[in-house]
Parts: sequence; structure tokens; C-alpha cells
Amino acid sequence: MVMAPDERFAAIRAAVHSCFTIREVWFQDGRPVFAILPGPDDKAQFLRLRDQLAPLGFLPLLRHHDHETVLTLAPKPPAAPTRWLLPIGLFLGTLVTTFVAGYLNSTGGCVPGLVSPITGGFEFSLSLMAILVCHEMGHKIVSIRRRIDASLPYFIPMVPLPGFAIGTMGAVILTRMPAPNRDALIELGASGPIAGFLVAVPVLIYGVSHSLVISHAAILANGCHVTEIPTPQLLNLLVGWLLHPAANAEVLIHPMAFAGWVGLLVTALNLLPAGMLDGGHVTRAVFGPRLHTILSYAGVVAGIVFGYWVMSLLILVLIRRGHPGPLDDVSPVSPPHLVAAAVLVGIFVLSAVPLATFW
Repeated sequence: MVMAPDERFAAIRAAVHSCFTIREVWFQDGRPVFAILPGPDDKAQFLRLRDQLAPLGFLPLLRHHDHETVLTLAPKPPAAPTRWLLPIGLFLGTLVTTFVAGYLNSTGGCVPGLVSPITGGFEFSLSLMAILVCHEMGHKIVSIRRRIDASLPYFIPMVPLPGFAIGTMGAVILTRMPAPNRDALIELGASGPIAGFLVAVPVLIYGVSHSLVISHAAILANGCHVTEIPTPQLLNLLVGWLLHPAANAEVLIHPMAFAGWVGLLVTALNLLPAGMLDGGHVTRAVFGPRLHTILSYAGVVAGIVFGYWVMSLLILVLIRRGHPGPLDDVSPVSPPHLVAAAVLVGIFVLSAVPLATFW
């Protein structure tokens, strides 16, 4: 449907008027700007306005400006068709590379009683992919429920190298429009880490309970070549609770425990309060743009302290792009969403892997 400019402006004004009390209207760069009077139901009314403006090809933006609440318009990006071939191909490729990683990590056979390489490959791959799939589907489900145009997950395979193979660099989902409000932005950022963490916990419990406790002398006697890895707090708690290792003993972790370890690492990386990471979304929603920028640089420092050098460099690059924020950047965050943000802090504390002690 093609509308004349006057007709389109009249339709836009009528839509805004049906949701808000308009105090003043002016034009900036050829687009109308509406100064509105704040009301108690602005969050719900904004969502209603978004639905009314969508057929006209616009997205509303609600902001504070010069001590006023103003509503501006942005072109609504066209909905992109869902691409299936590339996401499925990357998913299958990551299944292969994680299987090979689990296979390589299970070779050697110097200590009997753990798993065969093929079994280790399957257990590591399927467990890790379950964590990653649930992480990404948490984001995807929120994007569908909140009507945020987003892609399918793109899994990132990585060539597994003998000695310390992971087989993946995680996955990403591309969002093509901002979240509607701060609550939705927290949901978008928090859903993935929470979903992945909830799957990682039972994976770790099973993996730790099937790990081997062996003395350091026995490892040397069998000629084993093992790699010591730094452990997050959750893994330390589970090892102490389920295995009760002696002070002079070593724990040879089961492939599923290592999959849980990788899952916690991915969770911790995503929860750094920076840029467009999951933690960055939550930080932007709770604290606003200025503190988000400050905390993004703090996230870079935290990444360096924990040994996440590559992620820290990536964050530095992404900080320059900024964060668009939600469409409605005025309505406050609801208390349940603040609780969800606080829960993420606890998940980060339990999941953070101090790689600086490993390299």
C-alpha cells in the first residue's frame, strides 16, 4: 500500500495519539518528533504503538531528551527470510569437530576405567552441543516471543588440535532490530546463559561422578600425559561433593565433565558486561548507555585478568560500534527482571574459568 506523505503523517499521528498524550510535534531531518506526557502505562502503550506503526514501515523510539519524553521514528527493517542451509551445515560441521575433539582428548588409554576414544567423542560432542543448543535456543525463543527479528543460531566449528581440543568457538544469533524495551533486552541477554547453565549443571554432575580419582604417583607410573586445567567454582564444588579427593590425588575428568567445563567457559565469556555480549545487553538495560560504556571497558580488563585475551580484543573492537539500546529506553526495568540480572552475577561467579593460570 502506497500512501501520500500527508496521509502517512496523519496515520502516524493518529497512532501516537491513540497511545500517548501528545504535548508538542515538530520535524527533525524530515521525520516527526512527538513530545509526550508520561503516563503510568507507557510500557504497554509503547508495545501497542509498535504494532500499529509496523504496517506503516516505522519503528517507534522512546527517549529522554532535554528533560522531555520524546517519541521519534526509525525505518522498520524488512523481515529477512530464514536461511536454513548455512545454519544446518555449520551445526553438522560443529558436531563433527566436537566429536573429533572428544575422540582426541580420550586417546592414550594409559589409565583404565575411563572411556574409549569413540565413546568419549560421542559423550563430549553431544553433551557440549546440548549446552550450546539450549543456550542459543533460549535467545531464539525470547526473540520470537518478544517479536525481535533474529536469525537461526550459527554454530562456529573449530579445528580440533591434539592435547587440548574443544572443536568449537560457540555460536551466535544475529538480531536485526532492537529489543522493544529494557525488560525484553534483559530477557534477550539472560535467556541464553541461564538456559545453557541449567543444562551444564546435570552434565557436570554426571561427568564428575564418572570421573576417576587417582594418585599423582600412579599417573607418573602409568606414563600418562595429562593436561591440568583451571577449574571454575561450580566444578570445584561438585568434585568436592561427589568425589572427595585426597590432597595428593588427581581427578581425571570424564568427557562429559569436560563438556560442562567448556559450557561454563562459554557462559562466562558471554556474561562479560560489555558491548553486544549477553552480559552487555543486561548491563545496557539496567544501567543505561553511559555506565554500559564504562562497564564495557571494565569487561575488557576482567577478560584480561581471567586470560580471555582474544575476547578482550574483540570487545575493544565492538565497543566502537556502541549499543543501540531498546526501542523504549524510558520505561523502567521491572523488579523480576532485576532479579534475573542479579542471578546472572551468581552464574558468572560459578562459571568463570581463570584461564590466566592455564596459559
